[in-house]
Amino acid sequence: MRFSNKNLFIPIVLILITLPTLLPYFNSRFFYTQDYIFIARLQQMSTALFSGQFPVRWAPDLRYGEPIFNFYAPLPYYIGAVIHLLGLNFIWVAKILFILSALFSAITMYILANKLFGQKAGVLAAVLYTYAPYKAVDMYVRGSLSETWAFIFFPLIFYCSLILVQQANFKNLSLLALSLAGLFLTHNVTTLMFLPFLVLWWIYLILKEKKWLSVVHLFLASVLGFSLAASFLLPAFFENNLIQTKYLTVGYFNFRAHFVAYKQFFSLFWGYGSSLWGPNDGLSFQVGLVNFAILIVTAILVIIKRKEKKYLGLFILLGMSLLVSLFLQHNKSAFIWEAIPLMAFIQFPWRFLGISIFLVSLMGGVMVFYLKNRLQFVYFILIIAAIFSTVSYFRPKEYTDDSFFDKFLQPVIMHKGADLTKDYLPVWVKTVDDEGFDIPRAEKGEIKIANLQQKSAVVDFTVNAISDSTIELPITYFPGWEVRANNIVKLQSLPSNRGLIRFELTKGNYQMEVEFTDTPIRKIGNVISLCSIILTIALLIYEKRGKLKWVR
Repeated sequence: MRFSNKNLFIPIVLILITLPTLLPYFNSRFFYTQDYIFIARLQQMSTALFSGQFPVRWAPDLRYGEPIFNFYAPLPYYIGAVIHLLGLNFIWVAKILFILSALFSAITMYILANKLFGQKAGVLAAVLYTYAPYKAVDMYVRGSLSETWAFIFFPLIFYCSLILVQQANFKNLSLLALSLAGLFLTHNVTTLMFLPFLVLWWIYLILKEKKWLSVVHLFLASVLGFSLAASFLLPAFFENNLIQTKYLTVGYFNFRAHFVAYKQFFSLFWGYGSSLWGPNDGLSFQVGLVNFAILIVTAILVIIKRKEKKYLGLFILLGMSLLVSLFLQHNKSAFIWEAIPLMAFIQFPWRFLGISIFLVSLMGGVMVFYLKNRLQFVYFILIIAAIFSTVSYFRPKEYTDDSFFDKFLQPVIMHKGADLTKDYLPVWVKTVDDEGFDIPRAEKGEIKIANLQQKSAVVDFTVNAISDSTIELPITYFPGWEVRANNIVKLQSLPSNRGLIRFELTKGNYQMEVEFTDTPIRKIGNVISLCSIILTIALLIYEKRGKLKWVR
């Protein structure tokens, strides 16, 4: 395929559209955000991955080690580790990840809206999606790296669902599975929020296209998508009881404190503070006045030109979905949150703004369809207004020296747990405030330690047990850690009073190996994911070669 100027025009336009929202990332310094711990996650992912741990589950330097990537969706951090290989420090890795999230989300939104409504609609939808105020909140106030990456997959999953329903084949099924797996591996909470709206999209597509067999095709793609991400999803679900999930839903993270007043959707307030109880938040939760103008214009056009019913059903779907997403952010929806315990893990009802801005952006595409030649000027006015009404939000409150992030980059400091959250502490950890230690020590008896060598998931050392001893390791206890003596004897390990690995040795000399291994559910997940990857590649390759035909 030869690329012409026409092929390059749209990517260049999308880059130019997105660039004004990204300029602060090209500053030599980084800026403070509320969730700056993503720097530590990037560092720990790279440390673990390049020491041979895969899939990465254990972050070795967060206090005494924590199974963060067994529960926290890892895809953006894997990508960050690859970028780090180019020689960039973690500050620039984080910047590049935010930049890529903005560019890719604009591209995927364009692809979806272009498929549905045409090129002009694709550009408008990409502008609305890129300049939505909530995108600025995530990028420059909250610093929510994973959530910004999730924006890439909303339009991509809708698009892949559309092409699968329109043309059922193994390629399109595989593409939908891959896009679903991408979201599963990017942000747990966003996946939970997005799936009900996706099901509504599927119902609409099936009814519109009148292809009832698509139910089977979409189901198969979902199963394959789940299977591709099984190495993460299965342990995250079945081992969830092994971590202190209470820290995810209590105190500041109690959803009851973070509902949005309806007036806040229209407010032009912009701030860099926190989400608070009541309407006086330090964060902005506006949908955007231009976006509301587009909703009103679209509704008027649909009513005036109601005889043109091509997108009437889509308008109704998007409108009703938008109302639901906004309602779920208001305290009148508390009965729903109380009735579905799983929703407590969403933590902040205003996170549904991510769904809202996606739906509003698509609504802009519907509007373009109804705009005729005499109204084309409205199209350009709305693009200009969407950009200039919010571009000032895409800037940080203040820059900070790189030294600010040292505590999240230096293992010695991270071992002390400075400013680290307690979200993924194993249930056996009772306190994180005791005086630390960094080599094995005797709780009972007397020992001498030598030749200590440590990687992210393996620790080797020799121990001379002068007397029968109980030994405590500076490693958090968690299922999967195995303790072996003299390469053959597997010792029983139990959590100490501090939640660290503890085992007993009789008097003697030992060569010790302590290794983090996969539990049965992790092994099952790994096997399912590996088989699914092979299957997906086979489906794509063999269909492209014409050796595999879709059976109807």
